[in-house]
Amino acid sequence: MTVQVATQLLKTATIENIVGYHIHFDPCPMLLVQPKEDAAEQFSKERIAPFIRATPVLRDLVGTGKTRSSDETLLYKAFPGGFLALVGAGSPDNLARRPIRIALYDEVDKYPVTREGDAIAIGDERLASAANSLSIRVCSPTIAEESRIEASYLESDQRRASMVCPHCQHRMFPTFFPHVQWEKDEEGVDLPKTARIYCEACNQPWQEGQRLRALETIRWHQTRPFTCCGARQEPLELYRQAWAVDGLADPVGAVWDWWSSNRWAVYRGKCSICGVWAIDNEHAGFQAGKLYSPWPNDSPRHQVRKFIAAKKSEELMIPWWNTQQGMTYRSSGGKTIEVDALAARREVWAGEIPDGVGIITVGIDVQDYRVELEVVGWGRDEESWSIDYQIIPGAFGDLHVQEAVDKHLLAIRRFADGRGLEVMATCIDSGGHHTEEVYRFSKARLGRRVWAIKGASEKNGQRQPVWPTKIPTSKTKKSFRPTILGVNAAKDNIRERLLKPDPGAGYMHFPSDRDLDYFHQLLAEKIKVEKVAGIKIRKWEPIKGRANEALDCRVYAYAALCGLRHMGVQLNKRVETIENARAPRKAPPPPPPAAADDVQPAYDKPKAPTPKGKRRSFSARLGALNSQD
Repeated sequence: MTVQVATQLLKTATIENIVGYHIHFDPCPMLLVQPKEDAAEQFSKERIAPFIRATPVLRDLVGTGKTRSSDETLLYKAFPGGFLALVGAGSPDNLARRPIRIALYDEVDKYPVTREGDAIAIGDERLASAANSLSIRVCSPTIAEESRIEASYLESDQRRASMVCPHCQHRMFPTFFPHVQWEKDEEGVDLPKTARIYCEACNQPWQEGQRLRALETIRWHQTRPFTCCGARQEPLELYRQAWAVDGLADPVGAVWDWWSSNRWAVYRGKCSICGVWAIDNEHAGFQAGKLYSPWPNDSPRHQVRKFIAAKKSEELMIPWWNTQQGMTYRSSGGKTIEVDALAARREVWAGEIPDGVGIITVGIDVQDYRVELEVVGWGRDEESWSIDYQIIPGAFGDLHVQEAVDKHLLAIRRFADGRGLEVMATCIDSGGHHTEEVYRFSKARLGRRVWAIKGASEKNGQRQPVWPTKIPTSKTKKSFRPTILGVNAAKDNIRERLLKPDPGAGYMHFPSDRDLDYFHQLLAEKIKVEKVAGIKIRKWEPIKGRANEALDCRVYAYAALCGLRHMGVQLNKRVETIENARAPRKAPPPPPPAAADDVQPAYDKPKAPTPKGKRRSFSARLGALNSQD
């Protein structure tokens, strides 16, 4: 069970009720984990002990005060059939000491990372011997993609709470944005006292008394997206669509089925096509903000007042989102790019190469025991298509691996009409454990523009040009040097293009057979904003647990295009040339008949011999490069 909610809402009550239930009705060994041992002692004194003293049936089972048994201490509460042990997350020995059936993790985002690993993973291993074990994690969240409670909630069935509108009986899922609205005076000053929840159906405001009564109508709904009957379905979106069709009707039954047991109930998500329950019920996750709080200081007007004060800086907005809305804060690194949104852009095109491509480049990432490469087609204004992605097993020093790589670089890829394009440039990573092999491979293929590259050491968020203005010229065996790329600028460029919603300049196309892991790797790094010497810097940081080879391959393929541009290649001109060559040509009109006296004998004009040793001019070579098929 995962509880990701605002402060002073549901978390401690969840722990207390689970502890009390199992002491009274279903005794068993329990472990309660706090961030530190002194926090465990404080929780025992201020929450567990008063809770037991105030509950007669528990007071009789767990000795307290003068009646305390010899087995009971501040961090150990014994009762018939079980015990409650309290420990700090920073002590792996205490976590792994005893087998348990119930593990309760409080304030999980504050847990330290020890040399033995994650405290939750260590504690959950102690549940292995219990057939009906339970792991509970509760916390207000912190920073997006860094929060433990967020990660746990995303693995759950992602339950959200709904309430019934007191005016029209529409069941809705209130959130601060957009349901809370307030007025401003004539000078544009916010008036928090006017803040109300407004129904999305009838647009009527809820008075505070109506909001408090609406809390009694709360129901929990599974909202995790799922795939069933070959279709991806998002329960909340399906509900909104059904409501939009039915007007003010409550179409819950079209999206969820009410399921209950003897002790609890939930609306379970069902497939809109076959009607089966499509979301499993093994991991219950709960998320709620303070619009669901009964406390007087958590009313909408209090939340608006805190929001207005927090807008002044990012440092204040972080705790506002975390403590008031029970949601993670996404730092000002820009808009979020979702894997599912990218995957939804997959498409089918005719031929290996879609119409519109003028140049093909390849990016190669060399790992210890495999090589990954992406073939990218570039069109007008750098619109791109991911034509192919290959993983070649083996170390790059193996000649068979190099032959397989070279096979992909030499392949002619064709349009639907049979016309072909060859790879025009390649960037291959030389920064791993196969540097010398990469040097030899690329040095032997410089004539085909196979360039060994290495990422620049860009400290403190520096941005260098993707392709350097000066590149190494000496290519002897002793002095061979790779081209140093500005990878930060390249990743900025790729991120900006992934955000583009419609085909056109810079848009990135993906084929229909590309799997989800590719998109996870493409989004394997995030922008983090930090202050260094009072100046905000933007740094790219890897997301823990994600591979990033697909992102590296795209960076290198884009760098290869930048290298061609540095040589003077004009992408748009090549696209136009290829499109004109593909277009049907009109036959020229026949020449007028010539008079008999004007007819000249046909002969072949001899070509002037090219002097030996004389090279074509740079402009002639560039012209041939731009017209290359």
